[in-house]
Amino acid sequence: MSRDSQAWSSIVAIAALTAAGAVACGARGGADAGPARASASASGRAAPPVARPTITVVEIRSPVDDAPMVVVPESTFAFGAGDAPPDLAPAPSAGKVLHPPDVLAARARADGPGASDRPARTVHVRAFALDRYEVTNARYRRFLEAISASHDHSRCHPDEPRDKDHTPRYWREFNPLLRDPAYANTANFSATTFTADDAPVVGVDWYDATAYAAWAGKRLPSEAEWELAARGYDGRTWPWGSQWQWGLANLGGEKLGQDVRSRGKEKDGFIYPTRVGSFPGGRSPFGADDLAGNAAEWCADAIAPVPGATPARGADRAIRGGSSQNLPSGVRTTARAHQEPEFRTFTLGFRCANDK
Repeated sequence: MSRDSQAWSSIVAIAALTAAGAVACGARGGADAGPARASASASGRAAPPVARPTITVVEIRSPVDDAPMVVVPESTFAFGAGDAPPDLAPAPSAGKVLHPPDVLAARARADGPGASDRPARTVHVRAFALDRYEVTNARYRRFLEAISASHDHSRCHPDEPRDKDHTPRYWREFNPLLRDPAYANTANFSATTFTADDAPVVGVDWYDATAYAAWAGKRLPSEAEWELAARGYDGRTWPWGSQWQWGLANLGGEKLGQDVRSRGKEKDGFIYPTRVGSFPGGRSPFGADDLAGNAAEWCADAIAPVPGATPARGADRAIRGGSSQNLPSGVRTTARAHQEPEFRTFTLGFRCANDK
């Protein structure tokens, strides 16, 4: 057995012990909450609190791309939101102006974008490791150099477009107006806004993300894996807890921020995706950074037209986490989105998982 295999086996063993009792843990609104309430009612006494497993942050290193990864033990948890949208106002505003504006901006409708989060359902996930950070431009450059030198696309997805070279959209000229100094001096972005080494790579589609993961000896995470890593066992609304706080994630997309020439009132200081790990206060229970905001993230899952149906070839792929342009309701741990696999934009990147 190799040293890496021995290390992984030891880590999984420790993680499994840490997760003992995970099946019995209940998330807010999850499947285990009902029996506990029923027991309390029948006996006339308050039921003892349900014990949740203790989470110990375990970090390993991916051998190919040298990315730090956090270990998530085999677990059963409540996947999805089991309550009303967390930012739904208790009563309609009846046309009244709300202050501060954040309250209105973050409001969700019961039948709106958050409807796909519900109902909560019990999901079992095997032990896995997840990149602590979103894949950065620096790491993605190493992948491009390797695939450009080898011309080996054998591990790429068979459905990816022919002659694809996996270059991110914003590594090429994406706005000819930036050639004009007058325009460039007034724009809130530049030719280098999306290429910084320590920022997440964006402008990549699902096939690009899949190819990188295969090169690194990893894969994209499933939605269930992503959500478990983001919220832990207590059903929290955001990676840091269920109380919203500005300054713990890069989101909002205000017009002025510290990453452009003019200073303004951007609540977290950045308009666009910024250096990974810039918000340690928003770290998830398992130790992963930026699972709320910064760059939204591709997941492996194909989206079926109706629940239970088989996804069609070329079906939309799941996206999690929200981005620097989302509002608080869009970066919840249960918030879901999807796009066609060829979709690319300046707010969308990815991170990898491993199940060795």
